[in-house]
Amino acid sequence: MNMSAIIHNDLSYHLYEQVTEQLPASGQAKCGLILAHISNPGLIEMQDLETRISMEDTTLNILMSYEPRESLLVVVLPGQPLAHTHFLSLSIKDILQQSGLLTGPITAASFPESAVLNAPAMSEMIAMTNNQDTVDREIRVFHRHIQVETASSIVMIDQNTDLLDFLSARLSHRGYDVRPAQDGMEGLQLINETPPDLVITELNLPALDGYQLIHRIRQSRTLKNQCKIMVLTDLGLEQEFSKCFDLGVSDILTKPFSPIELEARIHRLLA
Repeated sequence: MNMSAIIHNDLSYHLYEQVTEQLPASGQAKCGLILAHISNPGLIEMQDLETRISMEDTTLNILMSYEPRESLLVVVLPGQPLAHTHFLSLSIKDILQQSGLLTGPITAASFPESAVLNAPAMSEMIAMTNNQDTVDREIRVFHRHIQVETASSIVMIDQNTDLLDFLSARLSHRGYDVRPAQDGMEGLQLINETPPDLVITELNLPALDGYQLIHRIRQSRTLKNQCKIMVLTDLGLEQEFSKCFDLGVSDILTKPFSPIELEARIHRLLA
């Protein structure tokens, strides 16, 4: 009899029930979950951990426990989306490293935002956290249904080539067909050649700025109902946002940004 499989299965159902209970209790249809592989903490260390984690955001309802058979710290965040759950996992990683307790990866998820809520998904998330195939104490994000079955197409326009390379690689790995451009004219050419499902553009662009690009897309009989537009910009004035929405932009995200939040917003726009 495989005792480790039985223990793993028991914890999967326990976490499934715990998260399920918090969904109606929070009044919101999502619940964040963080798992961290740590060494066995004493009672005082657990109390100190709970205090320090709670201080990261005093407005949050944080439920914390330790599962000794799997050496896992469990942090349940009722009502929290994936973006904020991932953000909090960065602080938790720092706290655990300072305490000398972190012995493996940290995994972050928000159910049902990043995966279907069931015991097998919990089991897979536990396995991901227990898989210590790298030396790094990295933060892993658990996704299972953000993959797109048919490749949605994205034209991404930004003069920052490093950002284009990073996001093109990341979104391509998620299953999207990404075509990058470094200025507005190049971006418009790509859009006209093969209209994408989504355009992600900076406002501050050479040759043709973001406002002009958006205006041309929305004035085109072929393109105006063909693709959605998201603005990803380091400009942050309220009047700029208002102008973008007046032009027909679907969403705006300002830099610096969380790649996890960007992926979640793209998924929502293309769902």
